[in-house]
Amino acid sequence: MHDLCRALRAAAAAALPAGAFLRRDRGDALFVTDAPRIDPRADWALSLAGAGFLCAGRDGLLRLWPDAIWLTRLEQACPDPPDDLCAGLIRFRGRAPDAESLKLFALGLRCLDGGEGAERFDRLLRRRAAVCLRQNRASPPPNADPPVGASLRRPPDAAACTARPPHPLGGGLYACALLDHELEVYLQ
Repeated sequence: MHDLCRALRAAAAAALPAGAFLRRDRGDALFVTDAPRIDPRADWALSLAGAGFLCAGRDGLLRLWPDAIWLTRLEQACPDPPDDLCAGLIRFRGRAPDAESLKLFALGLRCLDGGEGAERFDRLLRRRAAVCLRQNRASPPPNADPPVGASLRRPPDAAACTARPPHPLGGGLYACALLDHELEVYLQ
C-alpha cells in the first residue's frame, strides 16, 4: 500500500469507533464505513472533519472523501513538479479545490490503493485540466483592472457578474497531477 493511502486510512480509522469497518468505496468516494450503525448519535461530520474528511450518509453507511487539507499537504510536500503534466498544472497549487477536484483526487487515491483504473484517472484528469485552463483563460481574475476605456461609473451587468464562478476553477488539479505521477511510478 502506498504511504499516502496508508496515512489516509489511518486518519479515517482513528476517527471511527471500535468495530466499524473502513473499506475502499466503489463509487466516487474514497472510503465507506458503517460507523453510524455502531454509534448513531455521534456527529460524524464533525468527527471526520477533524481527521480531514468530508462525508455523506445513506442507508446507515458513510461515504468519505479526503478534504482539502490532504491536497494541500501533498502540494506542499512536492513544491517542484516531477513531470510535464505537473509543471503545466502547478499554476493551480494553493487554490481551494471544488467538489469535482475532490472526487477526482479520491479516484486517484482509489487507483493508487487498489492499482486499477489508472488510465481512466489520467484521462479524467487531463479532461478536467483542459476545461479549467479554458475557463480560467476566458474569465479575468476577480481583482483585474477594467479594460481600457471602460466606464468606471457604469454599474456592472448583473448577468455578467453571476455568469462567472466566484473563484477560478482548477483548485486541487496540481495535487491530482502529483497523484497521476505517483500512479505512473508506483504501478510500474
